[in-house]
Amino acid sequence: MAMENTAPCNDFLMIMADLESENPVANVAAINHASALIAGGKLPESLLLCRLIAGLASNLAKPHHEVIVKKDVYSILKAIRGVIISNYMNMDSACDEALHAIRCCFMDEFFRHIQHNPRMVRLWTVQDQLTALKTLCTFFRSSPENINDTSCVAAFASLMLSPHVTVVRACAGTLPSLSIVPGFAFALARAYCNLLEVFPPQSSLQISSAVLVLDRLKQISMTLVDHPRFDELALDVLGALANPNFAVRKKVLNLVVSFLTPGNVGDVLRILMNALDLAATSDIPNEYQKMLDEAITECHSAYRESIMQIILDPKYLVFINCIRYMKDIMDCNPLLGPQLLKGLLRALRHVRSSPVCAAAVWAISVCSDSLLETRGAMVAISPLFKDLLDRRDLEKLIIGGGEVEHEYMLASDCYGIKEGDAQEQPLQPWLMEMEELLFVHIGLTRQADGSYAIASSSQSSASSEDVPSLNHTDNLAFVVQSGDVLLADFVESMLSKLVDEDEEEQ
Repeated sequence: MAMENTAPCNDFLMIMADLESENPVANVAAINHASALIAGGKLPESLLLCRLIAGLASNLAKPHHEVIVKKDVYSILKAIRGVIISNYMNMDSACDEALHAIRCCFMDEFFRHIQHNPRMVRLWTVQDQLTALKTLCTFFRSSPENINDTSCVAAFASLMLSPHVTVVRACAGTLPSLSIVPGFAFALARAYCNLLEVFPPQSSLQISSAVLVLDRLKQISMTLVDHPRFDELALDVLGALANPNFAVRKKVLNLVVSFLTPGNVGDVLRILMNALDLAATSDIPNEYQKMLDEAITECHSAYRESIMQIILDPKYLVFINCIRYMKDIMDCNPLLGPQLLKGLLRALRHVRSSPVCAAAVWAISVCSDSLLETRGAMVAISPLFKDLLDRRDLEKLIIGGGEVEHEYMLASDCYGIKEGDAQEQPLQPWLMEMEELLFVHIGLTRQADGSYAIASSSQSSASSEDVPSLNHTDNLAFVVQSGDVLLADFVESMLSKLVDEDEEEQ
C-alpha cells in the first residue's frame, strides 16, 4: 500500500499486541493509542493493516468492554475505512482486503445487535430494518446453524410484522429463497404465528402485511412436511386465530388446512370445534362461523373417521406414515385419481405388509368418485379380504364384541432385514415397498414440474387385470392369512364407507 500517511511500524506492533491480549486495561490503552494515530490520518503498512482490523474487531466481541469502549472501536474502524477510501488512487489488494474485513466486522456487530433485540427490530427505522433483513439473510445462507438461534428467527418474524410495507414485502419476497435453509421455513412459521397471536396487528397496513406473509407461508408449506415436528405447526397456526381481524382469520384457516396430517387432525378438529362453540355463543359475525364450518368439513374429508380413530394409538405410526405418503402424492395431482385407482386395483396383489396394504385400500376408497368406481372398488376388495374379515368377526363373537389387544409391528423378515441393520442404517421397509408398488408395479413417474403421471404403457395394460382375484394373489394372500386385526378393522371400515357412498349416490 503506497500511502503517504503511514505510522512507524513499531507503534502499531505494540498496539496490536495489546489489542490481542486478554488484559482489559491494555486493550483500552491500545484502542486509545490507535484512535490518536488514525485521527491524524495515519495507518500501518499493508501487511499489518488487516491484523489491526482483526484486533479491533475482536474487542467488539469481548463482553467485558463497556459500551463506550465499543463505540470507540467502531469509530476507529470507520476512520480507517475513510482513510483508505480517501487514498483510493493508491489502493492495492491489501486495501481491498481491509475494506472487506471492515464490512464483515460491521455486519457481525450488527448481527449481534439484532440477536440482543430480536422483538424490537420492527420498531427501528426503515433503513435499519432493511439492513437487518439483509444481514439475517446473509447469515442464514452462509451459516445455516444460525437457524437454531431462536432470537434470529424471532427477529425475522418481527420484521414480517413491521409497520412499513416496504420491509414486509422485502421479507415476503425473501421467504421462498430462504426455504432452502434446513428448518428455516418451519421455525419461521412457528415464530410468526406466535408473534401474530401476541401482537395482533391493529392498523390496516399491518393487517395487509399479515395476510401477505400468511400467503407466502402457505406457498412454502410443502417444504415443511419432512420436519419431525411438522404435526405441531397446525396448532401454532391456529393460535393466530386470537387475532380478531376477519381477513387474518380467513388466511389462518386456509393455511391450517395445508398443515393437516393424520397425526394432528384430531387436535385441529378439537380446536376448531371449540372455536365454533365459542363463536356461536358470542357476538361474532356469521361469516367467521361459516369459515370454521368449512375448515371442519375439510378436515373430515381429508382424513376420514376411521383414520382418526387409528391415530389415537401410537403403535400404528408406520401405518399412518403409509397413508400420509400416499396422500402427499395424490394431493400433488388430483387428476391422477382414475388412473391411480386402476393401477392400485391391478397391483394390489403385490403388497407384502399390512401398512402398505391398508394405505392402498384407503387410496382406492378415496379415488372412487363415481358410482361405477365405488361399486367396482367394492367388488374388487370384498373377495380379497373375505377370509380376513370372517376371522375378525369370529374373534369379536368369542370376546363378546370387545377389542383384541394386538401389538402391531412390521414383519422384518418379510423384507429380509437382518438383525443389526437398523443400527447401521435406519431403514424404512414400508417406504421401499410403497415406492416399489407405485413406481414399479403401477408405473407412476414424477415429472420435471414435481407432478405425477402414470406411464401410458401401464395405463393401457390396466384393463386386462383391473380386478385381481385370490387365484392371482401371491404376497397379498400371505398378508390376508396373517390375521392382522388392524388391517381387518380398517378394511371393514373402508368397505362400510364405500357402501354408504353407494347408497347416497343411488
